[in-house]
Amino acid sequence: MTPARWTTRMVFLFYSRPLFRAWEIFCNHAARLLAHKTRMRSLQCSREWAELNLRRMEIQRGLGAISTSHAHVCAACGHCCKGTRERDAFLDRVVQQPDTEHTGARRRTGQMVGLTLAQAQGLLLHAGVPHATGCCNELTCQGCRLPQTHRPMQCLAYFCGAAARALSQQECEEGIRLLRALMRLQWDAVRLAARSRFSKG
Repeated sequence: MTPARWTTRMVFLFYSRPLFRAWEIFCNHAARLLAHKTRMRSLQCSREWAELNLRRMEIQRGLGAISTSHAHVCAACGHCCKGTRERDAFLDRVVQQPDTEHTGARRRTGQMVGLTLAQAQGLLLHAGVPHATGCCNELTCQGCRLPQTHRPMQCLAYFCGAAARALSQQECEEGIRLLRALMRLQWDAVRLAARSRFSKG
């Protein structure tokens, strides 16, 4: 591996793991604390959430395309999908469905918003395939039931060392670009939440 390729891969891993994870936690808590529950569902805010959601979906399509290079790595490991904790954070819920009832830091009941929307839109994957024991509720023995556009952001943003080793130089560079775009989107969501709190409208 050339030094340039190694450096790019390390930068990509830095974005994917500590940086994105810390940024996501910060943005989710900031947006949750700033958002005005009623105003963030206004017509104007709902339009802006919808624009953010379209951006999010496009970014996640891009990350999903990169993920095909290391699908075999994830299939052999599955560690990231272990456990049944809720994976959809505040911004995952609000961006996809501004009128969601689950506005706490962690959803305690019900299904993921992405799952509910995928069901309503007829987009669920691997219908009738058995659930993977001891894993995320949406993981089956053939993969995730949610299309990439409906998954929590963290599910497509995280790459381990083994996954990154399966990527090309170009995929790592594209991954860095997409992760930066996803982090900008999360910051824009925090700003929108703040406007719902402090705007006079």
